[in-house]
Amino acid sequence: MKLFIAMLIAAVLVPAARAAGQDDLTAGEAKCAAEDMQLLYYYLAPDLSPATKRRADSCHSSLESVRIPDWLADDRPGLLKRTVLKDPYEGDLTAAQLWQTPVSILYQFAHTTLKTLPSDEGGAGTSPEELEGDYNDMRMRFLLAEERLAKAGLTGSLGGRGGPLLSELNRAMKLFDGVAGDLSARDEAAFYRDASQMLDLSRGVFDMMFRAPSNPGEWAFRYTPQPMVLPGYRGVSVPVDASQAVFLRKGDHVDMLVTFDALMGGGGKEKITATILQNVTVLNVHKPDGPSGAGVVQLLCNPMEAEYAALSAAQGAEIDFSRRAAGDDSLRPMEVASFRKLAK
Repeated sequence: MKLFIAMLIAAVLVPAARAAGQDDLTAGEAKCAAEDMQLLYYYLAPDLSPATKRRADSCHSSLESVRIPDWLADDRPGLLKRTVLKDPYEGDLTAAQLWQTPVSILYQFAHTTLKTLPSDEGGAGTSPEELEGDYNDMRMRFLLAEERLAKAGLTGSLGGRGGPLLSELNRAMKLFDGVAGDLSARDEAAFYRDASQMLDLSRGVFDMMFRAPSNPGEWAFRYTPQPMVLPGYRGVSVPVDASQAVFLRKGDHVDMLVTFDALMGGGGKEKITATILQNVTVLNVHKPDGPSGAGVVQLLCNPMEAEYAALSAAQGAEIDFSRRAAGDDSLRPMEVASFRKLAK
């Protein structure tokens, strides 16, 4: 009986063993990455408090406190004032706002990853699989944030650090794809390796603000995100002619145009073309063997888009895909096209 009680006490007092792969990541790394990203976010905010200008620090061994870089303090008014992108939903967006978005997502990544560590290390002991939806949501928002930055052409901003910073954010996008794949495969060891690299990258981004850019304005590393079906989305296959399949590639963003005979008020029919889907991602393309063959394009759709894609294919209508320029994520009302309207 005494032996049983002793064993029970030992089981309570001894911390649980770390999960597979957790040795690649420490709570200190997660906390410091979160702190760095939070501070960088505040540097780009409209209100800069004295506590933010100089903050006591425990994450940078050579510093007792971290002070906003002089160049960034000087550039802040322009970053906060200059409109660089017009969003159909959010309106005018400044350079500071566009840079803040991926920084805030990297902060969320560090904070979320900390939850997966044992409670005795400051975590919550939550398994990464339970947070898969959160990580996938971060990935999608980070992808959109990157596309906005590319569209705004900010390689020369931040005192020439814009291009090098975009390179690092592209590396982060690659790691987000890795994390999504790790979670889908239930590979915790790989998850912690990729998560640790993401935390290191976040801290490196912060450090970039405190040194001169090595290659001002140069966007050296470019990564095309992997199209993948994530929770909440659907992969929809659409048959197309060879002329469509040959020129499409995995990862393209396209609009889907459908041409069909519409029943008019007087009972007659009129051929019209309507834009059914806008800015959907091509997951994969099956190219035909010859110019007379048929191909298949698989699209990444939300559930409603999936219904309209399936309906268009079932109608036997002519389907065309219009490929978008990189970074063009605009959505706008589209008028139905007909020769009758053109004749007027």
